[in-house]
Amino acid sequence: MSVVDIPELTYGGRVLDMDQVGLLRRSDDALHDRDELHRRMGEDGYLYLPGLLNRDQVIAARRELCDRLHRAGMLDYSRPVMECVAAPQAQIDAAATGPFMPELARDNAPLHNVIYDGAMISFYTFFLGGPVRHFDYTWFRAKQPGTNTVTTPHHDFVYMGRGTPDLYTSWTPFSDVPFVMGGLMMLEKSHTHEDLVQGYGQTDVDLYCANRGNAEEIIASAQMDGRELTGEEQQQVDWNSTGAYSSDAIATREELGGRWLLDEYRMGDVLVFSMHIMHASSDNQTGCIRLSSDSRYQLASEPVDDRWIGDDPPAHGIRAKRGMVC
Repeated sequence: MSVVDIPELTYGGRVLDMDQVGLLRRSDDALHDRDELHRRMGEDGYLYLPGLLNRDQVIAARRELCDRLHRAGMLDYSRPVMECVAAPQAQIDAAATGPFMPELARDNAPLHNVIYDGAMISFYTFFLGGPVRHFDYTWFRAKQPGTNTVTTPHHDFVYMGRGTPDLYTSWTPFSDVPFVMGGLMMLEKSHTHEDLVQGYGQTDVDLYCANRGNAEEIIASAQMDGRELTGEEQQQVDWNSTGAYSSDAIATREELGGRWLLDEYRMGDVLVFSMHIMHASSDNQTGCIRLSSDSRYQLASEPVDDRWIGDDPPAHGIRAKRGMVC
């Protein structure tokens, strides 16, 4: 055990330096002090808000999520559905990428009641000081046990930076998440690395170098056909960003310094963070599927990244690609 009594965590099967793992600072004591919330966001890059949400509503959403996974054959049929125990050899739905299962959020009223209504919207209206809007696209993760569903270190801005920079993410667990289940980790003070924020942090995963190779023709052809790029075509394009800063959370911490910060999350907790704090997750060392959503919020009056708006958002598909001169 480390000094903060956190059990041994692994990333891709490798043990983290537990002397460089710590606990998030709680900010539920400042919920009614807007100035203090903004001071802490500036200082820490996040606000950890235990118990912000109605736990009964979160559990109702979990029930719907577990039912959907059960019907998809991803759960152990011998165990209660609400335990969300992964089936032996369960496979992530082919429509998803890694642990991402955005289809779990579609047409899901209990989930939307939690993340797009009630206490969540009330918090952001108070915190941002006016009417707010959320992205229409919901990132949802069903993180299975094992060593191949970690979240790699990244800034959110590189995926959603075409609107206001005053945009925030809520990470919301729909499981009680013990340390060893691979909950979200914030890299301490990483948002204060100005060279990182102004370099990697300003890239865009959907920008490509239009003046290099045949990129312009490749993208134009796919857009005209209304299809996504093939793997071979992807390789022929020089992209502005690969998205993740690194594939290795251990090496990233050694490079940037600070500690990886997390907690044992409970349903009803929310972790709010800014666009330029480095974050990742460790391995899920339990036998259960970890359920969580990533949702985004901003002032309704400010510009919005249209990749994530509408009934059929472009997301990172072919409609979102833009050329630039490199």
